[in-house]
Amino acid sequence: MGFLLSKLLPLLVYPLGLGLLLQLAGLSTGRRQHRLSRILSGSGIALLWLFAMPLTSRQLIWGLEEPASRLTPATIPQADAVVVLGGGLRPALPPRRSVEVAEGGDRLLTGVRLLRSGKAKTLVTSGAQISFTAGDPAPPEALSAKQLAQELGIPGPQILTNATSKTTAEEAQDIGQLAQQRGWKQVLLVTSAFHMPRSLATFRQRSGLTVIPVTCDYLLPSRERFGGATAGSRVQDLLPSAEALYLSSLALKEHLGLALYRLRGWA
Repeated sequence: MGFLLSKLLPLLVYPLGLGLLLQLAGLSTGRRQHRLSRILSGSGIALLWLFAMPLTSRQLIWGLEEPASRLTPATIPQADAVVVLGGGLRPALPPRRSVEVAEGGDRLLTGVRLLRSGKAKTLVTSGAQISFTAGDPAPPEALSAKQLAQELGIPGPQILTNATSKTTAEEAQDIGQLAQQRGWKQVLLVTSAFHMPRSLATFRQRSGLTVIPVTCDYLLPSRERFGGATAGSRVQDLLPSAEALYLSSLALKEHLGLALYRLRGWA
């Protein structure tokens, strides 16, 4: 129940949920509080519009990805293992014929490249099955990642799975225990750029390992490579879009998650 609430309650704090709640609150105040109703409804619409603007979402994503890009060393050292955090794969459930790569699938591809380049001899895939439906046949993502890594040429004996961790905090602790059993001292941590600040802080706090970040899956090019503004792009930047709202929510989720992890002493 605690895990369920930890995943569902934040949805009411993100722009879409909070914006709709404010509008519902405005509708429920009644005619006698017409001024308050307009304030609440207007605030909900303004909140949604603000975070649905590409101009806002870019700043929030850059605020995570720019620090993450500076974390990866120019020359990646050797390590005992490459740890690929869960996210970005779809399981081989019909009508799919095999494991498919979604947004974030660069995590596994980057891990495979590191192994092929000789940076480590072991690949650790991570991620449990997270579902709120009964009888979900999807396997843990760690197993799907192992299957795809083998299809990409990594021998099965070189792949270890961490298939029970449902959160980044659990991944850090569980992989730290795996490292103790294996005698590992240093790992390469692979995850998406927007997720790296929280992941790195958590692994350094909870795993007991020397952690070298390898950032991938950038959602945006750097500011310098984004291109110059035009009249059309300035107008587009101020108009709401579903993609921008999604990116804003993704960034806010990471900032909120990092703040909560620090409060709990996990990062």
